[in-house]
Amino acid sequence: MTTSIILSLATIGGAGFAVLFLLADTPNQIYAENSIHASLAISQTREYTIIAQDTTLEIAPGVRVEAWTFNGTVPGPTIRATEGDRVIIHFINESHLPHTIHLHGDHNEINDGVFQEVLPGGTYTYDFIAEPAGALMYHCHVMPVSQHVRNGLYGALIVDPKEKLEPAREYVIVKGEYDLEDQEVPFPDYVFFNGYADQYWNSPLPVRTGELVRVYYIDMGAMPAFGFHIHGTIFDAIPSGILGNAPVKVQTWEVSPGNAAIFEAKWDEPGRYLFHIHGIPEERGTMGYFNVVDVPNNAVDGVDVAKTKSIYMWEWEKNQFTDLQKSDSTAKITKTSVETSGHMMHDLLATDDDKSTIVETTSCEIEKNAALQTSSKSFYPKTIRVNRGDTVKWENKDSGIHTVTSLDGSFDSGMILSGQSFENTFEQTGTFDYFCALHPWMRASVLVT
Repeated sequence: MTTSIILSLATIGGAGFAVLFLLADTPNQIYAENSIHASLAISQTREYTIIAQDTTLEIAPGVRVEAWTFNGTVPGPTIRATEGDRVIIHFINESHLPHTIHLHGDHNEINDGVFQEVLPGGTYTYDFIAEPAGALMYHCHVMPVSQHVRNGLYGALIVDPKEKLEPAREYVIVKGEYDLEDQEVPFPDYVFFNGYADQYWNSPLPVRTGELVRVYYIDMGAMPAFGFHIHGTIFDAIPSGILGNAPVKVQTWEVSPGNAAIFEAKWDEPGRYLFHIHGIPEERGTMGYFNVVDVPNNAVDGVDVAKTKSIYMWEWEKNQFTDLQKSDSTAKITKTSVETSGHMMHDLLATDDDKSTIVETTSCEIEKNAALQTSSKSFYPKTIRVNRGDTVKWENKDSGIHTVTSLDGSFDSGMILSGQSFENTFEQTGTFDYFCALHPWMRASVLVT
């Protein structure tokens, strides 16, 4: 059985939608709000399309920033499958930089999304078996990884066990970060859940009394680990989000960057029960609460209670943050990290001083100590002139790893180890600016005549 879903058009549903998926022709048919899922006893193939896109998003009231996204939102689509399912992801890079999709979980190297960088306009297909069961994640792994992730290239990957879990109302909460000056600082300006600061304070997460709430929590930040705290209950935490781990009863649970957890909580009395990250992130966008409503007769306003079946709330969450973010690649931004982020366009262009000395050669080197920003070492020569049809060779003479990545996406070396080299033949005339994706202060140009 093959299930085909275009994620740029629709959100992934739960594992029990095999028949619905196969019959679906439109996004509205694919997923209804507050849909219910159940684990399947048989494996199937799930096929997705994820597109890297540049846009601008609002991340807080009146704060619009440049964003690199999967399918136009931060976080990207939540991928959901059942343990043992075959998952196929068609990745299309419509961004201006090389990107990948690195998946957490068990898989082989060709599906790991590290060495197989996808250039602008390129595609790559990931094909793997979903395992283990739990709350996993995916993100771009092109270096500097912290910049690509903080700019928005991440999402949740949920793998259901083959045997059904206890019925629950299920939320996906993905922690992200953004700094307006420098995406590599340890304590960024904004820390938020699902791409928008304090959104669950103004629009709390609905819960019914007596039902179990299951939170798939993903930390896609870069700052040190802080504790996730839920008010009014001692809750269960499943370490690292792996369902094979035994749950632990906690008052607060620390989750570090690139890790996850599954939280389960329940309230018998109605009320507003806070959740947030304790510490510095508390005041930078992570305040929200569960709005617990008493439900006599197991229903209110026609909404079911998660007592005999699970209710998956991702579509409700996605609709909310999509409306808040207002994706628009042409909208004016408030402020961005162009001043210090090496990947932003104008910051990568070689300066006039860099181009003042032009050397006619087809041989370049990555200088020793180029990985140290304070060394003033880089590519040498900084600007070269070649003829159309010439092949330029770069040799890495540094002890670290580097890349030779063009600004326009026409060539990319991937990671070059010490002593290795990279060649590119220039078939078109023009000026080709390039940089090292791992050390973006390294930049140079090739003039082709």
